[in-house]
Amino acid sequence: MAYFNHAFSKTFLAAGPDVTDATITLMNGSTTTADTDNGFLITEDIPTFGLNQIASVYGSGYNNGYVGFFYPKTNLSTGDNVPGGEGVSCCPLYLAGSTIYSNDKIGPFAGGYQETNKSKIINPKYVSRYYTVDPCEPQNEVLHIGSTFWTAGGGVLDLSIDNNGATYTAGIYSLIGGSGVGATVSITVDGGGNVLTVTVVNPGKGYEDTDTGLTIDGGDGNATVDVTDVTLANVDPITGSGGVACCKEFLCGETYNLRVDIKGSPALRYLNHNAYYTAEAYTGCCPDQPDNPLIAPVPVDSTEVMILWANALLRYPVVNPFLQIIIQDEAGVLWYAPGTPAAQVAALGGDTWDNYVSTGHIDGACAGMIINGAYVDTKFGDCTFQLTDFYEKEPVKIYASEVDLNGDPCLFTGICVVHECLGTQANGLGETVLRDLTLSENYRQSFLHSDLRIREITQGNQIVSAINRSGLYYQYYIQHNVPRFNNPGSTFDADQYLLQIVSILPLAAFDTFATTWLEACGVCEFDNFVCETECVVPITFPSSPPRQI
Repeated sequence: MAYFNHAFSKTFLAAGPDVTDATITLMNGSTTTADTDNGFLITEDIPTFGLNQIASVYGSGYNNGYVGFFYPKTNLSTGDNVPGGEGVSCCPLYLAGSTIYSNDKIGPFAGGYQETNKSKIINPKYVSRYYTVDPCEPQNEVLHIGSTFWTAGGGVLDLSIDNNGATYTAGIYSLIGGSGVGATVSITVDGGGNVLTVTVVNPGKGYEDTDTGLTIDGGDGNATVDVTDVTLANVDPITGSGGVACCKEFLCGETYNLRVDIKGSPALRYLNHNAYYTAEAYTGCCPDQPDNPLIAPVPVDSTEVMILWANALLRYPVVNPFLQIIIQDEAGVLWYAPGTPAAQVAALGGDTWDNYVSTGHIDGACAGMIINGAYVDTKFGDCTFQLTDFYEKEPVKIYASEVDLNGDPCLFTGICVVHECLGTQANGLGETVLRDLTLSENYRQSFLHSDLRIREITQGNQIVSAINRSGLYYQYYIQHNVPRFNNPGSTFDADQYLLQIVSILPLAAFDTFATTWLEACGVCEFDNFVCETECVVPITFPSSPPRQI
């Protein structure tokens, strides 16, 4: 390993549940008890095989695996007591973890599978880096075109109950009053029909955070709420579009073109190039005007333009696997794509836009479209898992612009386009952790065979079943060196090791122990990688089915 620029990696699974007073049977037949902080052993003077005893009783399925620090001379645990005192503040330790295998032998001769997983001795003076990586949820890209609660502002985010009313039933109701339009809420009630909780389903648009006394349309009509928080008129930091400028009138007798580009790994794997489509919307003939033989164009219902664009995008098979679309009409009502399951539409308190009936253009009002990058990849199950199986990490990127007949977005003023959320990649994916664990076990000569029968015989299937591939894991890393003081080549060098500890829940006691222990030597670099600020989308998109591509 000394001649390569990467570290020898070793993965420890510490996903077991919190344990108090676990019984440990010692070599002499006596017993003692041990406690854990999730997957970290916090009791001192426990031998390494105690980790296996805890895991066998308290661990199950994905919630398994325990680790602890141990003294090299005694092979007993430190617990959560950091070695201290004069001359021992930099005391070397090693890390051990419980086995993931259920059988010690796979035949009459090959054994030792239930031996605990141990690291090299870690001298804190030779630890170059300790860092933690928090799990991060993936974030879809969300794009707004035209006038929506995000671009125009005034979408209701939060409410407070003013009057509980009576004789209501749980369900979804419209809000009446205030300065905006279109808001709906989901309510829960008590036995007398009094409103207990109010949750925003459709934020509408045009409301102010000073709006009070909005009536919940139902029951005795006496339940009222006050608006406490609304969306602002957001402006795209790059294009500067947003706010009032997003209210664009569409005229009769015209064809409007919207180009949508889909970029990223999912599109490239599907087509070998990025996907795009230009959707057309013809607004129809202008009404007869007897007093004006030139027939001057008049504004039309912009909701119908959005519906025509949305239908064109969803009909085109090159881009439709990557998009979910919701339309917010001129009155602030949300409309969902035809084919959305009726149960989901009912739960969202809306309807599909094929049932939309225009009542004409509302003067001074405009509609908008909300696009969600909604690609979901397919994957094989645990039984047929292979290391070479692809798993998608990159969310699609969506770009949209209104274009002229030549496809040029720059020579005229098009409709505004604003990103509400930029797509961000997940961190701590179970798929990644599984491959890390497999590599670590390969180093230990416990291979994950491609032949499913050999895999079962050698317990390789237990490597796969130990990790929740759909889960997100906390990760803790210790990078250290083991110097070669006696090198036949007469060159002083060192082997580099990277220890990875993974857990479904945060290991607070482990992190405190490792930080305190390593800080005492003052030679280690500390980092904590956290997630970006979460983007909270105030509407719910229907669930997206997996795509077989």
